Amino acid sequence: MPLPVYRALIVSLFESAARNGANVLAYALLGLFMMLCADAVAIKASSALLLAASVLRIAVEISCWRRIRDAAAPLSSTEEVQASERRYIAATGPFAVTLALVQGFVLVLPGGEPFRQIVVAAGLIFLVSAPGRACGSPRAVALQSGVIISSFCAAMAANGGAISWFAILMSLALMRHLRDTTRSLHGTMVSMLLARRAAEDVAERFDTALNNMARGLVMLDRDGRVLVANQIFSDLFGLPAAAVDLPVEALIETYVAPRVIGDTAPAALAEFFAGAGSSEDQWRLVDGRILAFSRQPMAEGSVITVADVTAEHEAEQNIQRMARFDPVTGLPNRAYLGEMLDRTIGAAAGGDGFSLLSVDLDRFKEVNDAYGHHVGDLLLAEAAARMRDVIGARGFVARFGGDEFVILLEAARRATVAKIGACVVRAVSAPYEIEGKSVRIGASAGAAIFPEDAHDHDATSLLKAADMALYDAKASGRGAVKFFVEDMALAVRRRRQLGVALRDALANAELSLAYQPIVALKDGRATAVEALLRWTHPGFGVVSPAEFIPIAEETGVIVEIGAYALDRACRDALNWPAHVRIAVNLSAAQFDRGDLEATVREALARTGLPAERLELEITESILVGNHAEVMTKLNRLHALGVHIALDDFGTGYSSLSYLNDFTFDKVKVDQSFVRDVTLPRNSKAVSIIRAVNAIGADLNMTVVAEGVETAEQLQALRALGVSGAQGYYFSQPAPADEIGLILLKEMADSLVDPMARRARRGPRAKAGKPDEKTRPRGSG
Repeated sequence: MPLPVYRALIVSLFESAARNGANVLAYALLGLFMMLCADAVAIKASSALLLAASVLRIAVEISCWRRIRDAAAPLSSTEEVQASERRYIAATGPFAVTLALVQGFVLVLPGGEPFRQIVVAAGLIFLVSAPGRACGSPRAVALQSGVIISSFCAAMAANGGAISWFAILMSLALMRHLRDTTRSLHGTMVSMLLARRAAEDVAERFDTALNNMARGLVMLDRDGRVLVANQIFSDLFGLPAAAVDLPVEALIETYVAPRVIGDTAPAALAEFFAGAGSSEDQWRLVDGRILAFSRQPMAEGSVITVADVTAEHEAEQNIQRMARFDPVTGLPNRAYLGEMLDRTIGAAAGGDGFSLLSVDLDRFKEVNDAYGHHVGDLLLAEAAARMRDVIGARGFVARFGGDEFVILLEAARRATVAKIGACVVRAVSAPYEIEGKSVRIGASAGAAIFPEDAHDHDATSLLKAADMALYDAKASGRGAVKFFVEDMALAVRRRRQLGVALRDALANAELSLAYQPIVALKDGRATAVEALLRWTHPGFGVVSPAEFIPIAEETGVIVEIGAYALDRACRDALNWPAHVRIAVNLSAAQFDRGDLEATVREALARTGLPAERLELEITESILVGNHAEVMTKLNRLHALGVHIALDDFGTGYSSLSYLNDFTFDKVKVDQSFVRDVTLPRNSKAVSIIRAVNAIGADLNMTVVAEGVETAEQLQALRALGVSGAQGYYFSQPAPADEIGLILLKEMADSLVDPMARRARRGPRAKAGKPDEKTRPRGSG
């Protein structure tokens, strides 16, 4: 038998005994009466014992009941239950024995006749009440009935006679009936207790399940009154413990609606709980949480469940934000831009136009490679913030991908768009201070106007137009804002075709070098020869370096082409006088990709050219952004004995700090200053050349003027004290054999007075020849 059932039976046994204390008191009075009235000593003695046993029984039963009632955890083990049962038997056993003695003496001894009926009646009452009184302990009933009936049978046997033996048979039948009745009642009580225990277990499990489910739950009957409300629901809305039988109107008005945001919340909640409308809905609480309500009808009412979906709602919003916004810059991404662009096109149809700016960060990859993606991400975020500051409420800035941004502007007038675009380029190109590192990048922008640049009113067409304008801005030297024009599509197509063809140019032997001398003005002797790259394609014909070198830099082919130009130039220089150096241009891509120092070492080793005869020319743009790393590589090259020249000085990103950070062997003044040196009001160009020449003298650097084309320019440069010059006045770029066999020999023998030589020979024809120094920098 399970302990809880066993314990419940014994507890009920003592409770019944305590309630029947008055009945036991009647037996005590019977004992007192007989003790006072009986004449037989045995009857008097047994009656006294009955009185004492009755009092003992009352005392023991009441004390046991009180101890069980007052205990914090009564009968917590089987041993305690068994001990309590034994105490009950010990209390009722002596009582039954004394009652049996009184009964026997009254039935057998003379003088007991006046008391026989009352004693037999008392015994029968005791026996008949035993199953109902003590069925919690069948052993107690068996003991009590056995003692009383045994005494009766013994007395009847002593009296003798047929009636006595019949009485014995009847008493034995009564004993069996008492046993069966006790067993039946005891089994019924055990079954009821087991059923109650099972029901309690089910209720406990149901209550545990309700209070531990992930949702709040309230169950309503058909009259709209609360049947069940679990702990979660009670905690959500502050329901009291006695919320059962609460009307749904009071539930909503007092507990639910005050915690929900919105003036219409009470009415909406009332409709929902009443079963009107959708079976699911959501409300936001005053504390910011979002609850999802769900209603499920039942045959006798309905069940309302409530779930806290705040985390899911926030996660969904984050997912939507991630799908529409860039995590690095916080700007709208390409997908969101597409949505905005479609809406803007729809709104602009038939009305005012708008414009699109495609902005690309120049030299961002160099910074990213030099300092890592972390610094690159911080740079992107700062550049995005600058663009937002410039645009303000006038447009919409989005990150299109990588280092490319797109700005949707309300303005449609070209002058306004150009002004805004220039402000964006200027803001993005200003120096950055990121984690103690000074970083500089640039920006280029392409603009397209709606609707004239997208006749089909399609967002893709407008983006493509802005992208082609950006492509043109980057090709024209970067740092500019270009507008889309119709023939850009042809230019873009040609650039792409050239990019594909350029990949095979080396393998097909389409590339070659031309050379132009650099002359010392004091004696007219050539001190160096600059290698210039040429490309002749079977389909495109002669392609200008100004066109194909930027393409080579963008595609990365410039590294391979640069290695070829360096090797070829070193080999050709071996055939020239030993005092003539060979100057080779380097591209920024050669510093970023591959091992430039190893490439130079291998070229010198393969050709056998002394390192001091090699002169590497770089432009100031190489030093921007990745300044520290470039300086390290230049110092390594310089340590080999190679000469380093700073080309196109005075343009682009000029900074005197470069001259302070590295000791250049030569500085080449850009041809734009040489072109203006003989013009009226040329004081600025003259002053700049004079200043550069003075700096070169102080720093022990040779100063060379590029793009010299006239005797007047040469004379002005000599007057300013410039060391050397280069340009068409001395020679056009020519193949290696012509430079080696004709020009250098002629210059070595007779270029003491170049101006006289020039007068004798007459001016060289320059028709159709491009200005070499207008090309973008690159190898050769």
